[in-house]
Amino acid sequence: MFCAPSDLAKLSYEQLAELSGEIRDFIVDSVAKNSGHLGSNLGAVELTLALHRVFESPRDAILWDTGHQSYVHKIVTGRRGGFANLRQAGGISGYPSREESVHDFIENSHASTVLSYAYGLAVARDQNPHPDHRHIVAVIGDGSLTGGMAYEALNNLGHSKRRVIIVLNDNGRSYAPTISNVTSPKNLNTAPSALDETGELPRPQDKITKLLSRALTDIRLNPVYVRRQRKLEKFLYELPVVGPQAERGIEAFKAGIREFLQPTAFFEALGVRYIGPIDGHDQKSLEHALRSASQRVEEGPLVIHVITQKGRGYPPAEDDDEKNLHDAPVFDPVTGPPKSVPTGYTQAFADSIIKIAEQDSRIV
Repeated sequence: MFCAPSDLAKLSYEQLAELSGEIRDFIVDSVAKNSGHLGSNLGAVELTLALHRVFESPRDAILWDTGHQSYVHKIVTGRRGGFANLRQAGGISGYPSREESVHDFIENSHASTVLSYAYGLAVARDQNPHPDHRHIVAVIGDGSLTGGMAYEALNNLGHSKRRVIIVLNDNGRSYAPTISNVTSPKNLNTAPSALDETGELPRPQDKITKLLSRALTDIRLNPVYVRRQRKLEKFLYELPVVGPQAERGIEAFKAGIREFLQPTAFFEALGVRYIGPIDGHDQKSLEHALRSASQRVEEGPLVIHVITQKGRGYPPAEDDDEKNLHDAPVFDPVTGPPKSVPTGYTQAFADSIIKIAEQDSRIV
């Protein structure tokens, strides 16, 4: 296992695939011994490796929303030894900790906060009178993107054109399946089926939309397209009389395409450019998208929509339809956690309050 992110750059894609499996086994064993957040970390392995291969931490800031999906980040930044006592006295924290490592810039466990942190760090960075090209990358889950604080930060980022890269880690679940217009199927790698997720035959326009969205993403990731687009816009604007009208016509056409292709319209209406969706378990595709974003962020914030599978690579987590073993107690890693567990304090309290409320109308 590795002690510095720079070691990852030396590995081939075949070696990275092997490392991903080793990391998943290590996380399962560590959580089985100590308890912890399992499903989200198993789903973020390839994404985390890609982030550390493309960006230079701690020079570049990699931020994690909620924080419990940062186990892989901790492993590749030299903290593997601390997992023997994960979340125990004298062991490693289950969340980012500035006390632990220079690779952790913030300490957080609440959802929806990371984009505000990223905005603040970007404002501070841009106060430097000398050019500062450090990247700020914020990883946020689809569940966290349902919080108002995240939307406020998106609005601030888009309006100010701060150089921030947002990675939307979309596994279709937070603690339960997420209801959101930006949520895509939880796993792009499942075998194709004649039926969609609702059990109905997919509509032809759905397939067309996905294909068109993917084609546009491939185009927009192409640096040649980006350069030619800028030249065309400059040429049109400089045309006498008709130039501004022609440029506005192209913008109107692009706006129509964005309106057709959700969730592109959602982000770009806030001034944040959209790339995706990207298969979050395809190492090459992830790195290609992240490198493209690192080159284009000078123009303003971008969001890369990454589709991951919560609990990836561990059958008991993949088969847990309720939470994908989001938070797991101590368990046998061979068999997985027991299907039934003792009622916790929170559930016992909730059940009791409901019973009392049913008998007393004054309780709301």
